[in-house]
This record gives sequence, structure tokens and C-alpha cells, in this order.
Amino acid sequence: MLFIDENTRRAGQLEDTSHCWWTTPYGEWRRAAEIEAMRRFPQFELQLRDGVLSWEGSLVSALDGNRYRVKLSYPDSFPDESPQVMIVEPALDPCAPHLLFPGRPCLFRWSGPGCGYERARTTAATLVAWTALWIHAYETWRKTGTWPGEGD
Repeated sequence: MLFIDENTRRAGQLEDTSHCWWTTPYGEWRRAAEIEAMRRFPQFELQLRDGVLSWEGSLVSALDGNRYRVKLSYPDSFPDESPQVMIVEPALDPCAPHLLFPGRPCLFRWSGPGCGYERARTTAATLVAWTALWIHAYETWRKTGTWPGEGD
């Protein structure tokens, strides 16, 4: 389901999305595939705000039960460019390893063999699952001071 923000709905205006990736024939197919893949995460909602298509929802950590509000935004150049994942809240420790920017976890290698993101195969659901793994590693790091796995 596509959610239109309340201000847009009240004003009776819909955004002109005719230039967006999801309005092309491939984009319509891909958006449907993304929606199908995200059924694994029913706590996430597809939204359109200010011309940006995104998923928003929460993940609960397996380690401590903390709730993380996550936003995954599709760039204009999707699928050539990966969606951006932000952990909106709680605020993350700025000294944490594997952060690209405040709130933006590094979920995969950006280049090379086995880099992670594959434009034809990686879905929003994949990135949400990787974010759940990142959160587990983050909470492990907070408790032990060591980031689990490769790439410390």
C-alpha cells in the first residue's frame, strides 16, 4: 500500500511522479516486487513524501529488545543505486564502527566481488534484514567493545 502524507492529502494535491523510476514499465514491475518482498516485514509501511518513496518501520533487537526506527529511501537512480538506510531513532553512538554518517549504517561493501548490493536482485527486504544484523552487531559492540564478524 502506498501512503500519501497527510499534508498532501488535506491539500487535495498529489505529487507529480511521472518522472520517477517507479512509473516506468520496469519500475512498476520492480515496485511490485519490492512490495512483495517486504511482506516479510509487515511492520514497515511504504510512503511517498516530498517525491521520495521510502519504507518506514521498526526493528526490535534480539539482544536487548531495544526498538529501532528505520527508514529506507529509494534514490532517483534506483535500482542502479542502492536505497539508503537510516536508523532514525534512537540516536546511535557516533563512535560506532561501520557507520557511513550519523544514523546511516554501513551494510555492505561498496565494490568488489561479493560486495553485497546487486541491482537486479537486492530488495528493500534484503536491506532491512541486513539492518537487523547490523543492529545486533552494534548492540554486541556496545556491550563488549568488539564488533563481531569480519571487517572490524
